[in-house]
Amino acid sequence: MRKLITILVFIPLVSLGQESQTNKKNGIENFLKQAKKIVDNIDLKKSSNPNTTQNNEKLIVSLWKNYSKSFEYKDYDKLASFFSYPAVFNVSNQPRIANGKESLIKYYKTIREDQIQAGYRYSLLDSYEFYETSKDRCLIKVTYNRFDFGYNKIHTGIGLYYYKKISGDWKLYAIDSL
Repeated sequence: MRKLITILVFIPLVSLGQESQTNKKNGIENFLKQAKKIVDNIDLKKSSNPNTTQNNEKLIVSLWKNYSKSFEYKDYDKLASFFSYPAVFNVSNQPRIANGKESLIKYYKTIREDQIQAGYRYSLLDSYEFYETSKDRCLIKVTYNRFDFGYNKIHTGIGLYYYKKISGDWKLYAIDSL
């Protein structure tokens, strides 16, 4: 807040020396209108329910765990229910797009049945970082471990899972493996 006040004071002083007298008034008025909008938005965010982010975090972690179980059990229909379409995979490296349920299931079958580590049995969440970017968008950075039938760790992965709220439900719309 201190930085915002400093900016609100500093910019008009700088602009006074650079504009003609008629433009000064219009420039300052426009700047003050924009500053008021910014301050109003800050106040709105502060007055929102402080438990919302925490509740969303718990919900997203739970959704991710259910998504992971669907992957483990090869329950492709359930897996597809966690997504909105189009869904994007490998966002930062050769992006692939699933435009609907069928293409998403085909993509996951290839990963789960052909490309997975030998002996894969299940995955467990190791750690996560939750980021709420707006009231209807968030992402979770997940570190997970994959285990074989002998309960030996065979892989550690990190992924970014992007969610958006659609008609009150959180859905995955992008995944990026790191």
